[in-house]
Amino acid sequence: MPTKESRRRFLQKLIATSGALACFPSNGFADESQRPNPDEWPIAIFEKVFEGLNYNELAKAVSETGADGIEATIRPSGHIEPEVAADEVPKMSEALKKRGCRIVIAATAVRSVDEPHSESLLKVLKEAGVTHYRMGHYRLDLDKPMLPQLRNYTAQARDLAAMNQEIGIQGLYQNHSGASRKRGHLGALGWDAAMMLEGISPEALGIAMDTRHLRKDTGSSWWVALAACKDHIRSIYVKDGIWKGPRGDQYEDVPLDMGFVNEEVFSTIRSGLPPMPLCIHMEWMGYRIFSKPEIPSAVKAHQRDIRTLRKWMDFPEA
Repeated sequence: MPTKESRRRFLQKLIATSGALACFPSNGFADESQRPNPDEWPIAIFEKVFEGLNYNELAKAVSETGADGIEATIRPSGHIEPEVAADEVPKMSEALKKRGCRIVIAATAVRSVDEPHSESLLKVLKEAGVTHYRMGHYRLDLDKPMLPQLRNYTAQARDLAAMNQEIGIQGLYQNHSGASRKRGHLGALGWDAAMMLEGISPEALGIAMDTRHLRKDTGSSWWVALAACKDHIRSIYVKDGIWKGPRGDQYEDVPLDMGFVNEEVFSTIRSGLPPMPLCIHMEWMGYRIFSKPEIPSAVKAHQRDIRTLRKWMDFPEA
């Protein structure tokens, strides 16, 4: 765990980052003459809804959405199982390339260097030209002390970051909401993810900052959570939601810019960050695999959210 001195450095960095946020206007860039280059900020879509399609069908659907590519589910029970990745990832990649798309991020279950397929899968991804992968989540047992669990996951993260550097691939840890009486996600509050990643190069292992999960789990303290995580962010996952019901304690996914994730929130997250992949998670029509008759509606839903994101990024219309 951090020493008193390292905690002091962490807080100093937090304060400095908080101050830096105020220096950027709401559009996310300090100089109005500067505009983000779309080629440096690729827009991917999480392919969960399209997992029932073959690679050619997937590529056609993705190209119709206007996305640059996908976050491919290369994990147990995903579109590609890890043990067949060496054969299947090149096939998926080739089909996407024919439609002018690519695998921007791979969603994996990799959590440590010691798990089966971890090293071999990351090497397959690197060979196929995939530059970023999302890790599996670390889960906390809420009936046990938190700090020993954080120490354990910090050690795993450091080893994984070292392997990422050796292979030459960018690892991403997603902040994720959701907890029960017994289990929770490390990183849901932002601070814990920042503590875990302190001292780890963000170019080896960084944070995929999820806009909806950030707002859902930290509420009005999202500014604080963002400031803690800011230096570690290497991808932004874009989605939206609302609180509803008589007590305001029921949750619902909604289209982008219809809930508590608006342009100001997104631009505040993005301000001051280097170019990185953006990924839309269209879950407001359901977090599931869509049947083929539903694919046209899923394409239109992605088109809708991509238009919103492109507007926020000040990208020209596709």
